[in-house]
Amino acid sequence: MAFTGWLVVFAVGGARFVWPGPAWLGIAASVILVTAMSGLLARASARGDLSIVGPVYALSPIFTIVPDALLSGTLPSPLGWVGVGLAVTGTVGLSRGNAAGGSLRALFRRRDALDALLAAIFLGMLSAVDRWGALTLGPPTYLLCSHGITASVNVAVALVRTPAALAATLTATNLVTVLSHGVLGLSGTAMQTSALTLAPASYVNAVRRLSGLIAVLLGGALFREADVGRRLTAAVLAGAGAMCLLLAR
Repeated sequence: MAFTGWLVVFAVGGARFVWPGPAWLGIAASVILVTAMSGLLARASARGDLSIVGPVYALSPIFTIVPDALLSGTLPSPLGWVGVGLAVTGTVGLSRGNAAGGSLRALFRRRDALDALLAAIFLGMLSAVDRWGALTLGPPTYLLCSHGITASVNVAVALVRTPAALAATLTATNLVTVLSHGVLGLSGTAMQTSALTLAPASYVNAVRRLSGLIAVLLGGALFREADVGRRLTAAVLAGAGAMCLLLAR
């Protein structure tokens, strides 16, 4: 879906394709990172607790700062460091209360939390690569190439490992879900990659990962989960971090 969408952008929108040249290395890194990240996140979500997976996954801005500095020469401003710190503190606070005993050691004994942490590390590195690719080639060319190769790799893997499941996605009910996911993914990635050309990857990643708060807060609102006070305090910290990141530019 994403690859087809960017083909339409080139055909209708008049975007200019830039031959990647040496940037193919960045595109290859993007394909590897996004495939590993998506696999880990899917496994964590399928067999774990969403209120733990979401906040742990939201720690990815921590793992963006160093790769972004190496690839694009960008570091957060002083206010940006404060923003990243507050956002991460808030999401850690939301995660810890869901673990047995409320400790980080107990949290990371869980397989779903470990999978989400690895996915967060890969996402942190991916955000830095995406920023570099978007600045080097422009978002349309970079996303066309990265999505096209990622789709090819994943279809090949699915054909070998789970051909029946791949065929099942073409049934009427599943196709609606797949197409809806594709449209949302295409639009979300387009906006995110455009934002990466305007601000450091750690800023964009921190604001983007605040979506993980929604699952935790809805758990308290809809299912009367315990420790609402701590959850609200953590949410306020994460929100303050996002505000600092917005003001840092």
